[in-house]
Amino acid sequence: MRVRKTGWYDRGEAGLPPSMARLTPRGPYADGWFPLAASAELRRGQVLTRRLMGEDVVLYRSARGKVRATRPHCPHMGAHLGYGGTVRGEDIRCPFHHFRFGPDGTCVRTGYGTPPPARARLATLDCREVEGLVFVWRHALGKPPQWELDVRSGVGFSRPYPTVRALVEYPQEVIENIVDYGHFVPIHGIRHEVVEEPWFDGHRMGTTYRFHPAKGADAARVSSVAPQVKVVVQGIGVGYTEIEVARLGLRMRTRFGVTPVDSAHVDLRLTTSARLTVRGPRIAAGLPAELAARALTWLFWFDTRKDFPIWEHRRYAQQPRLAKGDGPVVRFRRWSEQFYSAEGSADARAGASDADGPPVAGEPTG
Repeated sequence: MRVRKTGWYDRGEAGLPPSMARLTPRGPYADGWFPLAASAELRRGQVLTRRLMGEDVVLYRSARGKVRATRPHCPHMGAHLGYGGTVRGEDIRCPFHHFRFGPDGTCVRTGYGTPPPARARLATLDCREVEGLVFVWRHALGKPPQWELDVRSGVGFSRPYPTVRALVEYPQEVIENIVDYGHFVPIHGIRHEVVEEPWFDGHRMGTTYRFHPAKGADAARVSSVAPQVKVVVQGIGVGYTEIEVARLGLRMRTRFGVTPVDSAHVDLRLTTSARLTVRGPRIAAGLPAELAARALTWLFWFDTRKDFPIWEHRRYAQQPRLAKGDGPVVRFRRWSEQFYSAEGSADARAGASDADGPPVAGEPTG
């Protein structure tokens, strides 16, 4: 399956110079899982190079279908495995001297039959394949995965339909939109009804809304097909939704991830699946569910693109002057602090100053 790719930040507005916010690094980087590719992009025997936090990561799928992630450079003499590297069975082979490395990074063969050097070990990265996306773990202090991604059963759901957009933004600010209630009406033209109050538990947070069109808004089509949305976030930048469309007899879901490519740019990846809740012939039900998933994807990007120019030119406000109706932004930022292990990063990005000062006006207490 081909993954549709489009950019936003390369479209610049005619006659306007880029804002300083657009050009300024927005780091630091958070720890966690981040998607680097759609499963459909990585066929058996294929090698991909992707950028994560300013560094290359090499992905490959073995002959048995296992996805693996490694650092890009061969420990022998530094060749880049993403440029000419090939898959041989369960191993990846360097394009330079044809050294081969097993799934754990051990050098298992040289290109000329001599014993493999014991110290030539390829640095591997933890990766997971979940609901049509390939995730890689990154921790500033080099710690192994501190949590696992939730895995939902795919029984009855259509094949995940993947898309991706390239944006100027920062993962935390994208996820913050979930609890930024104040922007729903002016930006998206929808009123929200909180069905489940936002909760924060360890590395997870979530909430459930019911959406209604705002009076005179042009977004009624969005709220009419997605009346109730449950959102769960795991870490900074990764999460999923459960969408109940009772009037159409459909259940839909997405898996999303905001991957920091560098200090100012992200890739926003999404997979969408659907399942019919009405009875009918299985063969006949498959096609409408897949089409429904694609339609939901279009609606998601139609609505989310309204945020793009704001994200691109905004500046992070460490002490926002909040008003009643803004949502639990400060609670979200305090929860976010745990994912920044780099020295000083919590103070720089997670709004720690809010916790040190007086309560911010308008922050809900519930």
